[in-house]
Amino acid sequence: MSIVASTSVLQQEGQAVPLDDILTAIRSYTYQMRRCLDANRLMDALKHASTILSELRSDRLGPKQYYELYVPDICSNTIYIILEYRIASFRYMRNGSNLYMCYICTICAFQIRMCWITTILRIMNLQSTPDMAVFDAMRYLSTYLLEAHQTGRHHLTDVYELVQYAGNIVPRLYLMITVGTVYMGIKDSPVKEIMKDMLEMVRGVQHPIRGLFLRHYLSGQTRDYLPIGVSTGADMSLQRPEGNLNDSIAFILTNFVEMNKLWVRFQHQGHSRERERREEERSELKILVGTNLVRLSQLEGIDLHMYKTTILPSIMEQIIQCRDVLAQEYLMEVIIQVFSDDFHLQTLDDFLNITTKLNPHVNIKEIWTNLIYKLTAYVSRETDVENFDERVKKEKLALDALGEKLSFVNLNENSVNICTENDYFESPNTDKESDIVDIKTEVDDKGSVIPGDVKLFTLFWEQIVKLVKARPDLSVQDISALLVSLCKLALTCYPYEFSYVDQVLKYARLKIIEYVDSVDFHSVESRDNFLKLLLEPITSYSYILTVFSLPNYIPLLQTQPYSTRRAVATTVIQSLIKNNICIETPQILEGVICLVRVLISEGMKIPLVGNIQQNRRTKDNETDETLEEQGWLARLVHLVYNENPDIQFKLLQILRKNFFEGGERIKYTSPSLITQAIKLARTYKLREHLDNEWNQKASAVYKFIHQIISSLYSKVTNAEMCIRYFVIAGQVADQGAFEEIAYDFFAQAFTIYEESLSESRAQYQAVIMIAGVLQMTRNFSSENYDTLITKCALHGSKLLKKPDQTRAVYFASHLWWVTNIPARGEQNDNNLYHDGSRSLECLQKALKLADACIDTLTSTELFIEILNRYIYYYDHQNESIHPKFLNGLIDLIRQNIDNFDTQTFESNIRQFSMVASTSSILELEGNMQEYIIRHFERTLNYITMRKKQEPSLWSAIHT
Repeated sequence: MSIVASTSVLQQEGQAVPLDDILTAIRSYTYQMRRCLDANRLMDALKHASTILSELRSDRLGPKQYYELYVPDICSNTIYIILEYRIASFRYMRNGSNLYMCYICTICAFQIRMCWITTILRIMNLQSTPDMAVFDAMRYLSTYLLEAHQTGRHHLTDVYELVQYAGNIVPRLYLMITVGTVYMGIKDSPVKEIMKDMLEMVRGVQHPIRGLFLRHYLSGQTRDYLPIGVSTGADMSLQRPEGNLNDSIAFILTNFVEMNKLWVRFQHQGHSRERERREEERSELKILVGTNLVRLSQLEGIDLHMYKTTILPSIMEQIIQCRDVLAQEYLMEVIIQVFSDDFHLQTLDDFLNITTKLNPHVNIKEIWTNLIYKLTAYVSRETDVENFDERVKKEKLALDALGEKLSFVNLNENSVNICTENDYFESPNTDKESDIVDIKTEVDDKGSVIPGDVKLFTLFWEQIVKLVKARPDLSVQDISALLVSLCKLALTCYPYEFSYVDQVLKYARLKIIEYVDSVDFHSVESRDNFLKLLLEPITSYSYILTVFSLPNYIPLLQTQPYSTRRAVATTVIQSLIKNNICIETPQILEGVICLVRVLISEGMKIPLVGNIQQNRRTKDNETDETLEEQGWLARLVHLVYNENPDIQFKLLQILRKNFFEGGERIKYTSPSLITQAIKLARTYKLREHLDNEWNQKASAVYKFIHQIISSLYSKVTNAEMCIRYFVIAGQVADQGAFEEIAYDFFAQAFTIYEESLSESRAQYQAVIMIAGVLQMTRNFSSENYDTLITKCALHGSKLLKKPDQTRAVYFASHLWWVTNIPARGEQNDNNLYHDGSRSLECLQKALKLADACIDTLTSTELFIEILNRYIYYYDHQNESIHPKFLNGLIDLIRQNIDNFDTQTFESNIRQFSMVASTSSILELEGNMQEYIIRHFERTLNYITMRKKQEPSLWSAIHT
């Protein structure tokens, strides 16, 4: 509720006006009391104090208004809260409990919020904030009494007896507590007797609100004076007046019990139609009751024996007896948060047994999950942190130990028995909840903070199973939440006991089978919980492949809807990539594929989904997210590696078999698969001196590559991609001296070119690419090579546009004049294919095609490009290239440039930009005439430079 709304409610209930009157009266009487104390008139001061405290008897104020009277103004109350925070900080440093700190901070935040609300409410109602409320007035009185006792003006014993003559019980008890707590701080005072007396006297106020605040005042005032000494030996038989720790425990517990009774009784006050409002007020008052347990946990000297035999039984007895849902839920949560984790570990069995006796409407799931997460956080915080490599090593050792006992985890086999879809959905009769795999893995687990006699997982497991059986009304959401917390506990506290986690997963699978037709099973909360359950092992294990030691993991995964399976698959593949985990065996690879199959193919049918239709993406609505997922799959291929090339080949075959179930999505994953296959083929080539069968194995790999590309072409019909990979594969096969295979790859590339490539730019790029790769081949016979390069030149000459034809043909001229490739270590190889006359024919053909261009700028640019080819061949001593060809072409270019004029240039700019740049590597922009002239000048400058370097060869060329 907003502050404005709260103000409206107060005014409607007639509480705003009385509160203003009460605050005015308190301000007046406080001033009178302080004047009397300053004048040492104690009796008059006590009368004014009694009058102030009488205002707390009002029946017309709700908890918020009562709280406003009770606490000091915002500034002084903040000081009080800071003190609470300092005490909590000390406790935090002593036992390292983060959750305890969170609870204390919650208390402080609540008090600050209440103070601010009341202050803002006053401002909105144009009321002035009083300088001091009841609490501040009593604190001023306490300071005076202490000083008066120390100076001998007034003895606290006399004052304590005097205030008991106050007429009304509420002022009388507040004054008794004020004086009594000051008296408790005096040396040699009868602390125990004072505590007992005050505790007995406050029983006189049974009004819920007045009684709660009175007892809260008692708890707050006495907290710094409670005895914490322990009687030992002969002292145990003596009744020491100052008391001991046991007296303090009894005092707080008694106060807690009585406050809880008042708090529970408050729900029955007033008319039944105001029940909701009273529940809200009760929720606001709960912090007063919980503070007693905070005080109890702050006592110095409490050990496990005291907690187990005295404190916990007393608290639990009261919680069970009250039978109130709100009280039981809140107080159980307070116990979990404020007491030491060591205490919880040692009393876990008792605590869990008691929770089963609570009101059936209590949210036990929330209580247990909070306890589990608190203990899990404690173990995680206190256990020695291992680095990533150490954890991976231990997990692998645990896997090996487990593999010796369970056949399904033998990671050394070359095959794996992957369950089929029917195997995932067994009848409930085939599995029993009582079947518990009890396999211990012998891994050093030193440094654990869990006592050896505390079977933490077993205790929670048995209690949860009993709870589910005893509470048929327990929803799937609650069961799944409990299993998530239990799985987290097993992974944190027993990281190498894989059977514990698998036990939880198996139970979850059985419950899914049981509740498959329930609406709750398909709720968002249930789906999220099962997703968390499946993600816990993946995010917890450093060696993610450890999940394959959990026989029920994949069966449970397959029972989940598409969104859950996809989220798990995404997490798995991201973890593999992030940690660079190598997948070395077919067994592990099959397991990984089972986990990420939903990313490969979304058409897989899952029978165990009831009648709910699952939403899946189709090929027509692929998003950026889908493309990212396919990119992860492609990267996964590079993690699949085994030093044994034969096993590596099996791994690639498994990938191909599964990836090709994805239909058109193979266009994203096939490139990585082809790349890895090419690497494998080169590996076999490098092992030719180690393996006598390397030739046959390499041939099998090339056939494998051929099958991938052919399937890619038939399913995706991406002609450009398939041509590119056929050409790359042909180049690698040629390097391995597999002439027939290489020839077939190039032939397939030409076949796809002829069948499917129709766009002119794509045709040009394909011809240029094929020509470039063919020029680098070395192991074709003359006949096969000549067939391929002739085909390439022919396709180049048949392109749609003249500029494309020209460039393709003069590029093809290099196919008849092969040169050394220094990067391969080739130097002065005289066996390279040279046919100068055919190169000259290509250049002359290119000249004719260039001359056929209508546009002068285009033809001139092409002439210059052809001239550069002539210079290249002349420089490489092609006997068919004579100086007269270069001189004639230079003269022709000059003549065309001389014929350039501004009008012709301006009229042809658009045409040049559309025609001349069609097949250019770079798009030509700007003044094309200037570009052509500069290009020609640079060419002539090169000839001039070569003349200086080799005059005998280049002097015949005119520049």
